[in-house]
Amino acid sequence: MKINVFALSSVIPMTVAFTSNGKGPVSSTQTTTLADSAASTLWTAPDKPIFDPLGLYGQNSPERLAGIIKPLESSIINSESKPILDPMSLYNDQSQVTGEADMSASLPFLPRPALLDGSLPGDRGFDPFNFASDANALQWQRKAEMKHARLAMLAIAGWVAAELFHTNIADKLGLAPLLASNDRVPSILNDGLSHAHFPAFWIATIATAAALEIGEVVDENKACKLNPSDYGFDPLNLGGKSDDQKMFVQEAEIFNGRLGMLAIVGFAVQEFVLKSAVIDQVPIFFKPLNVAFEQR
Repeated sequence: MKINVFALSSVIPMTVAFTSNGKGPVSSTQTTTLADSAASTLWTAPDKPIFDPLGLYGQNSPERLAGIIKPLESSIINSESKPILDPMSLYNDQSQVTGEADMSASLPFLPRPALLDGSLPGDRGFDPFNFASDANALQWQRKAEMKHARLAMLAIAGWVAAELFHTNIADKLGLAPLLASNDRVPSILNDGLSHAHFPAFWIATIATAAALEIGEVVDENKACKLNPSDYGFDPLNLGGKSDDQKMFVQEAEIFNGRLGMLAIVGFAVQEFVLKSAVIDQVPIFFKPLNVAFEQR
């Protein structure tokens, strides 16, 4: 479009000079008028603004001269409450970028979530999907994460213990082993959970989980806990006395719990892919050294 406008502005005077119909030369005023009318006929300003964050339109382009090029972040620029971040330096005009922005410690290319200021145990500013959008959501997410973390740590220990001792205990009690093929722990990815044939197992499991959850909901309706992960269970007094000690213990618990959640998923995937028990894949971690070296 730009080429047509400038080309016509130079060609039209020559064309008009040879098409005067015998009435003499055309004046410069008439030539300029014809060029402007032709340019305006061929190029019409669009109704919607054009955004050019990469600066592809030249400074003398008709679009930029007509004031149609608008900044991509115009609504944010006018708002002081929303900073503009440019960790990859994509903006040509760095004056539009907020100079000092508080970035996430775990994702340095994203801003730190407003509620994750580092005061909570295990808080490293990681919330890319904005699950903790408000205080209530943050409280609920903290409780859910801690429950899953503690359950994963117990599951890791139970998984290994079952593969090490379940078959021997079942043989001594005269019961059929409930492990999957190749002495793997039953999971959704190998043989499912169909090894527990009796319905009483599932009834007892669901009833126990429901009783625990109902009791917790009743307690929450009576009083609000500042720390949703604190159930008052510390028989060995390992929680620490000072604030620094308590923070250290709480962070150690959540970090190990997060590792446990990743590990339990890894166990299930490893046994599904390799078709063998975890204790046989890395026996040096779970069996006596002499047995481990014999298996290798």
